[in-house]
Amino acid sequence: MQTVWDHIRLAASRTPGRIAIVDDKTDRTLTFAGLVAEAETVAAGLSRAGIAPGDRVATVLPNVLAHAIAILAVHRLGAVLCLVNPRLKPDEAGALIADGSVSSAICVADDAMVSAVQAALPPGAPLYTLGGAADRTDGDTRDFAACRGDAANLPAWQTPAADALAFVMYTSGTTGLPKGVMIPHGATDARILFAPVQCGMRHGGHNRGLGLMPLFHAVGFYSGFITTLSLNGTYYVHSAFDPAAAVDAVKRHGLTYLFGAPAHFHAMLSMPGFDPADVATVQTLAYAGAVMPGALLDRVKAAFPGALMTNIYGTTEMMNSLYMTDPAGAPTRYRPGFYSDVRIGRIGGSVNDVCDIGEEGELLVDARCDAAFLGYLNRPEATAEKLTGGWYRTGDIAAMLADGDLELRGRVDDMVVSGGENIHPEEVETVLLQHEAVRDAAVIGMPDDRWSERVVACIVADGVDAETLDVWCRESVLANYKRPRSYVFLDALPRNAANKLLRRELKRLAAAQG
Repeated sequence: MQTVWDHIRLAASRTPGRIAIVDDKTDRTLTFAGLVAEAETVAAGLSRAGIAPGDRVATVLPNVLAHAIAILAVHRLGAVLCLVNPRLKPDEAGALIADGSVSSAICVADDAMVSAVQAALPPGAPLYTLGGAADRTDGDTRDFAACRGDAANLPAWQTPAADALAFVMYTSGTTGLPKGVMIPHGATDARILFAPVQCGMRHGGHNRGLGLMPLFHAVGFYSGFITTLSLNGTYYVHSAFDPAAAVDAVKRHGLTYLFGAPAHFHAMLSMPGFDPADVATVQTLAYAGAVMPGALLDRVKAAFPGALMTNIYGTTEMMNSLYMTDPAGAPTRYRPGFYSDVRIGRIGGSVNDVCDIGEEGELLVDARCDAAFLGYLNRPEATAEKLTGGWYRTGDIAAMLADGDLELRGRVDDMVVSGGENIHPEEVETVLLQHEAVRDAAVIGMPDDRWSERVVACIVADGVDAETLDVWCRESVLANYKRPRSYVFLDALPRNAANKLLRRELKRLAAAQG
C-alpha cells in the first residue's frame, strides 16, 4: 500500500528536478523536490502550532497553490484532512467543522467565513487564512504564508495502517448538511490507478494536467491532482474556473490531460471564437460528475479529435465504479471499473435480490474493494442505510445489459445533478416555502446542455414573481449552486390520491412552459 505522501515522495525521488506543480494564475512553479520541501516546511509550522498526528485539520479553500501545499503538509504531519467546500454558506462550513471535531483550519480570507470557522473551532485553536483576514484580533488567526518551521524537526515518515483515517470529504447531496465521507489511507492506490488503467494515461513528464475540478472534490483531488503527480506529470492549479483561461492554459503550456465535469467542456466550447487548434495538444480527456448530453458529447469529440475520451461514474464513497472509453452515442452506458464488482438490486429489496438482465433496479457496488470509504463521520444511521451486507447503495437506477455493460436510468430519490453538484430538492423546497407568498413548491431537474440538469422550481403562489424568489434564495441559507435557475408558476402541483407529488407530470408541465 502507498499513501498519498508515499506517491509524492516516490515521484520526487525519481525526478526531483522536474516541474511538479504550476500556479496557472501566477505562473509560480515548484519542482518535485521543491514541492516535498515546501510541504514539509509547512507541516513543521503546523506542528509548532500544536497540531499533532491524528488531529483533524480542515481546509476551506478554492483551487490555489497554497491549498495543494496545505493538503500535502497536513498529510505529511500525519493529521487527518477535512476538505470543506468554500462555496458553502459560512454557517454550513462552521457546522461541518464543529461536527468533525476539527483542531485547526486553513480558510479563505472572507470575513463571514473566518468568523464562522473560528466560532466552530475549540478555544485557542489556530486558524490560518490566505491573507486579508489575518490581522483580526478576536481569536488565534494567523497568516498561512507564515506557517513555516524546520522540517528537520519532523519525525521520520511512517506509513500508517491501511484502515487508518486519512481524509474526510463531503457529499453535496443530502437533506441538511453534507455527510462527511471517511476515506482510509488504503484507498489511495485504487482511487488513482483508474487513470492509467481506464483512461490510458502513461507514466512520464508528457502528462501535463489542468485542475478543472475542485481540490475538495474526490475526483479533483485523486483523479486530477494526485494522479498527475504520481505519474511524474505536471499539475496546473486552475483557480476559479474560467473557460477562456482554461483554453489559454492548454494553448500556452501544451497541456495533455483534462479532467472535468460536462459543464466545464460546454463552457469552453461555447466561447466566442473557440478554435480546436488551441486545444490540439490534449491526449487524454475524462469527465465525471454528471451525464454528458448527447449533443455536447458530439461537440466535445469533434473539438478534441486526437484525445482518448473516458466517461467516469463514481461517488465520493466508492470512486470510479464504472467507466466507458470512447462513449460516442452512448452517454449513459458504462462498464464496471477494474476493481469494482457491481450488481443491480431490486428497489426496496435486499442486496441479494438481484434484477434480471434488462430489468431496472438500484446500482449496488461491492464495498469490500480497496477504494471503499469507512463510513460517514458521526452518522452511523446513514452508514447503515448505505452499507448493507457489504454492498454500497448508490441511489442510482440502472439496468444490466446482455453484454455486461450497464445503463444508468435516473435517480431513486429524485436528486438533481447540476454541474457535477448533487442537489436535494427538499432542501430548496424548504427555503421556497418559507416565503409568505408561496403556497406550494416542488423542485425538479430539467435537461440542460451546459449543466446536464438545471434546478427548476415549480411554484404555486400569490403575487410573487421569479425575480423576487431569486432574491429570496440568494439571501437564504442556500449555497449559490443550489438556487433555482428558472421558475414555473402553476395553479396547483400534480399529486395522486395519496397526495404524492407526480414528478414526471411536473417535468412535462415544466417542459411545456419552456
